[in-house]
This record gives sequence, C-alpha cells and structure tokens, in this order.
Amino acid sequence: MALGTQGWAYADWVGTMYDAGTRPDRFLRAYAREFGTVEVDSTWYGTPPLERVRAWRAAVPRAFTFALKLPREITHERRLIGCAELLDEFVASALAFESQLEGALVQLPPDFTPDAIDALLAFVVRLREGIRWTVEVRDPAWFGEPLPRLRDALGARGIALAVTDGTFVPLDTMLAQLESPTAEHAYLRWLGVRDAVTKYDKVIFDRSDRLRRWARAVKIAAPRLRRVSGYVNNHYAGHSPAVVRAFYAELGIPHEVPPRIEQTSLF
Repeated sequence: MALGTQGWAYADWVGTMYDAGTRPDRFLRAYAREFGTVEVDSTWYGTPPLERVRAWRAAVPRAFTFALKLPREITHERRLIGCAELLDEFVASALAFESQLEGALVQLPPDFTPDAIDALLAFVVRLREGIRWTVEVRDPAWFGEPLPRLRDALGARGIALAVTDGTFVPLDTMLAQLESPTAEHAYLRWLGVRDAVTKYDKVIFDRSDRLRRWARAVKIAAPRLRRVSGYVNNHYAGHSPAVVRAFYAELGIPHEVPPRIEQTSLF
C-alpha cells in the first residue's frame, strides 16, 4: 500500500511536515522522507515537460511514486472528445517517470453525467496499456442504472474506478465499489469540502469513524488487489499528513514520522 497527499508544496506544513527553514524548492525532497507517493495536482493544469519530470524524479528515492491527473483540457474542456494528440503527449510524459509512475487519474467534472457514457467508453479503450489508469466519476447517477455498463468497460481494460470520500457520492456507495474492484489496483481519495479549511497546519475535523470504515473496506478488498494507493486533501480534516498517519494506524501498518528540526529562538 502507498499512501500520500494531494500535492506537497504547502508552506503551512513547515514544522509539522518539514523542518523549520525548509525552502519551497526542497519541499518534495523533504516530503519523500516520510511518504512514498504523491498525487500531483499540477498535471491537471498541463502535461509536465520532460525536464520537470527529471527534476521531480531526482529529488526523491527511486521507490517513491507519482500519481498524475490527466490535464483538464482533456477531461473538463474537451470532455474526452477530439483529444488524441493531447493524450499522446500526456502518456509520453507519464512514461518518462518509468518505475516511479504510480498511475494516472482521469478526474471527470461533476457535470459529466451518464448521458456522456459513450464518450467515456470510447475514451477508455484508447488508454495505453501498462499504466495503472483510474477513472473518477462524480455525478451520483453513475451509480444507478449505468453502473454495470461502466464497471464492465473498466474491468475489461483493468481500469480502476476511483473511490472518493467527498461531497458528491455517499460514502457507503463508494466503499461498496472498493470492496468489489474493477482492476488489480485501487485508487483512494479523501477530498472533504472545498474551502472548509484555510490553514493546513493541524487537524480540525475528526475523521476517525470514517477512517475505520475505510480500513474495513480496504481489508475486504485486499485479497483481490495487487496495489492500493491513496491520497488525502488538506480539506478532508485540516492537515492531510496527519490523516495519512492515522489511516496507517487503522490498518495496523507501521509508519515512522521523521524527527523535525524546529526553529530556535534568538532570545
């Protein structure tokens, strides 16, 4: 299992995640001292050039992995239509991560409804094999009548259906999908409520009960999975590194927090 956060460049984490005085250009290196994977938010804004991929890879241990969001031009602007060239560009960049590529997330917008299922099914058959792909749908209607058709299409290609704790789909519905995966990998996301948190230095929402439910579902699904990755947004509880640590504890998986260097007083 590989657990991490959505993004690593948070100055509010200094003292709780990074040593005092850590420069922003060293955040990724410091983050990788504790966690083994990260979901990269910036790829949603555009495919990273190869020199940026090389810089990210050079900053972390070889076992560290990156999960990449498909660019919004593909998912939100073109809505999976007429984007073959953009997809090829993204795949080329993703493959440059080599063994450090955790997977790729096709994050669809909330208004991408089952009316667009034909576009989605035509898109997933074009996804390159050899990458752990995941599709996230947010309209609750997907989990009604269209669900068998969606699951069959994803399962035929070994594509995971993202399991998300947010405001879009009830948690019970999501955990049922986790317990019956469509692929040999699972992709978990803890999102919370956007703008519910403005400073990310401490936990302000107690998610203990929900994390216990997540842990039970992961244990049920585990015999059918070869890989599980999960990513926490700061809005979920206020401080995503703390949620990752708590979830490792719920699963009974040892997790070591590196000692932090604190700012000393001059007086």
